[in-house]
This record gives sequence, structure tokens and C-alpha cells, in this order.
Amino acid sequence: MAKTAFNVSSTLTAAPTAGSGSIADERMGVTAGPPPTAPPGPAAPNSTPPPPEQAATAGAPARVPIRAYVPAELADRVRGAVAALAYRTDDWASLNAATTAALERLVTEAEHQFNDGQPFPWTKGRQLQPGRRVGH
Repeated sequence: MAKTAFNVSSTLTAAPTAGSGSIADERMGVTAGPPPTAPPGPAAPNSTPPPPEQAATAGAPARVPIRAYVPAELADRVRGAVAALAYRTDDWASLNAATTAALERLVTEAEHQFNDGQPFPWTKGRQLQPGRRVGH
């Protein structure tokens, strides 16, 4: 049985280089042109970290990281729920979305129960006292 060769031309708008022209060549990086340039080196050690994650939509409130430790079993249950429900409801679209929705419900309930439905006062820049609360 004889082998049949075929060539699929690229649909890219860039001019083809000599000896190239197939999609397979492009995907594998085979070209007759000059060797590719080296990737840029590592970032400078004194570079500033990126700002906290921002909301994707304009006008939405800024998003900031918040750190909490939860029992391992609960973490696994939450991850499982996110994996199972991510495409069914916006509240479970991601771990961030699920955490935000759960905290929003919990805080709203506490505000209604303990503070006449008003937000608890908080001074920006202030930190929570670390450690266990006395008497708990």
C-alpha cells in the first residue's frame, strides 16, 4: 500500500516563509527563517507585585484578597460543589464566586440579627486582632 502525502496550507495572513506553509509546520515551529529569539529573562527582583484582583466589569467594586483557614473536609466539599455546579449557577461559577456569595449571605443575616440590618462599622486599613477570642 502506497503512502499518500498531503499538505494543508495555512490560513494565517502573514507571508509564508520558504520551506514552510503547512499548519503542522506552524504548530511545530518549523520554519526556514531565522531562529526564534530567546524568551525574556526573569523579572527584575525589585519589581512591584501586581495590584489585587480587580472586578471584570466597569463600575464594580474592587476585589481584595481575604485569607481564612477552614477544615480540610469542608474545603473538599466546597471544591466538589464548585466543580459540580460551576456551569449551573453564577454563585458556584468559581471558588471566588461561591465564597463571595456565602459570605454575603452570612454577613447580611448577622447584620439583620444583631445590628438592625445595618452594616457593622469598620475602619479601612484596620486589622482584625489575630488569634482566638477570649472566652471562646
